[in-house]
Parts: sequence; structure tokens; C-alpha cells
Amino acid sequence: MPSAPADALWEISLAAYLRRRTDLPSLALKPLGLLDRYGEVAVGPDHMAFDGEDVPWDKAVRVIVRDLVEVVSDKAMAREAEKIRHLLPPVPGRKWVVDHAMALLGDFAAPRLTKARGGDVVSEVVYRGALGREKTVQCGVFAALLMATWPEVRHSLIATARLHGVEVYGEAVSAAPEAAGHIFSAAPPNQTSAADDEPTLLIPPRPSAADEPTIMLPPQSAPHADDLASSGSAVLPPRQDLWTPAEPRPEG
Repeated sequence: MPSAPADALWEISLAAYLRRRTDLPSLALKPLGLLDRYGEVAVGPDHMAFDGEDVPWDKAVRVIVRDLVEVVSDKAMAREAEKIRHLLPPVPGRKWVVDHAMALLGDFAAPRLTKARGGDVVSEVVYRGALGREKTVQCGVFAALLMATWPEVRHSLIATARLHGVEVYGEAVSAAPEAAGHIFSAAPPNQTSAADDEPTLLIPPRPSAADEPTIMLPPQSAPHADDLASSGSAVLPPRQDLWTPAEPRPEG
């Protein structure tokens, strides 16, 4: 596995992995050689590479991290199989290579694409090309699955990028960044970040009673008779038959 940051060139491709992990029949050697840099991911102190496209670190502008499920889908897997077939001429061993390549991709993908989150991968590296124009190199399906399976590769790419002053966007915030030794960056412009867990909703605190605005109402005076009359309420004099003054009682 590569160190973080990379102190030497480390690289792997789909063909290199098949050579290491399977017993190759002789008829598969030629078609497999045509896939030498297919699905490649490389990281070194001076440059990185995806699918045979090298990017010097001094030209890199930013690294974008996404979750695997945003990069690899069932349709992407189907396109990958067709891409491999088109890359290989109809020579003996072609079917063996295609079958084993897709079986390998399926083994990597099966335990991850069935989940809501498959793991962070470096999906894109933006760099300055000729005339200073920004260009983008994207990881392929095999490179993405490899980084999700071996997080050390992603850690090496990110650590080496930061060592060269390259901005890193999209990596989920660690629960204990001090313990991890670094703090992750936010999402790139116009994009949302992908967190490892469910998003946390931050609810602003409610203002205290002292902070709430006080509405001052003017004092209300007792209504006048004229006001009552104008409002439709009649003011009637006391009825004599309902109130009779008490007669004085004789003394003794």
C-alpha cells in the first residue's frame, strides 16, 4: 500500500491486479497486455494518474472526493464491460480476460453498491493544462472500487495533494479530527458534501425572552358616555320602580 503522503511511486491497474491474483493461461497474456494502464490509479511524490493520464502535483488545483455510489452504478458497470470488449481485439484469450475482469469488478462492487454509502473515493482531480485552462481527470470504475476497498490509496492521494498545497473538497468531517491529525475540507463550490453518517441538522437557538421585541401599547382610558352612545349601547337612567329610598325609622 502507498504511504501517506506518498514517498515513492505506487500504481496498480486492472491488468496488474489480475496478474497478481489469478493463474493466467498463456492465451490471456496478449489481450491482458493491452489493458496495462486501463483502470490505473497511481500516486507518487511528483504526480498522480487515473487510467493512464498523468497529472503533476505542481499542476493540480483541487481534488474532489465523492462517495462510491455517486461514481459507480449498475449502468456504469455495464458500460465498463462494453468498454473492455471494445479495447480488446478478437484474439484468443479475449473472453477469459473480459470474464475475469468483470468478475473482479463484481467482487469489489457487491458489498458496497448495495449500501446507502459505499465509501469515499477520489473521483476527480482538476489541474491546469495548456494556457492555464482547467482540465479534469476522472477515476474509472476499477480505480473507484479499488479506493473504496483499500482506503489507504485514497488517504495517500489526499495527503500527497495537501502536501503540495492542493485543495481537497468533499471529504467527510472526521468525528475526532485532532486524533486523525488533520481536518477535512468542505464541499466544492455548488456541490454538497457527503458525510459518512446521516446529515446533522443544526437548529438555531430560540431567542430568549429578553431578546424578544416588546410591543408597547398606549394606556386606554375609560370610555365616555358619548363613545358608548355612538357605539350603539344606550345609557338608561335608573328606574324609579326598581329603587325606593328607605324611610327613616322612629327612635325609641
